[in-house]
Amino acid sequence: MTEKLTDKALTLELSDDGAEVVVRWLGRSTARDPRIFVGPVLQKALELSRTQKKSLALDFRQLDYFNSSTITPVVRLLQQVKAQNGHAVVRFRADLNWQRLSFSALHVLQGDGEHIVLDGGAA
Repeated sequence: MTEKLTDKALTLELSDDGAEVVVRWLGRSTARDPRIFVGPVLQKALELSRTQKKSLALDFRQLDYFNSSTITPVVRLLQQVKAQNGHAVVRFRADLNWQRLSFSALHVLQGDGEHIVLDGGAA
């Protein structure tokens, strides 16, 4: 199953075909309150990963830009994953300065890597 959801310049692709539930981020996230669009998609992905006992992957490697408001719903989701003893992988491009800087703050959530893994490899 792949579901493509779009709000202005941001597209989220939600799929659960393989070993992971994947949310692929495409385009640009510029909304002042991205929770309105992003929140329900992330909650659906979390529920799918929990009920299907799959890892949750957030793939930002094809995202061109996100504003500082966008990281908040991502952090909340990762906190939920950790609280539910789930597993999530955050994929981003460390070779892109803005992505490396944006995701560096998530190292606090990563901890020992048991529940949250940050993967800064290229696409």
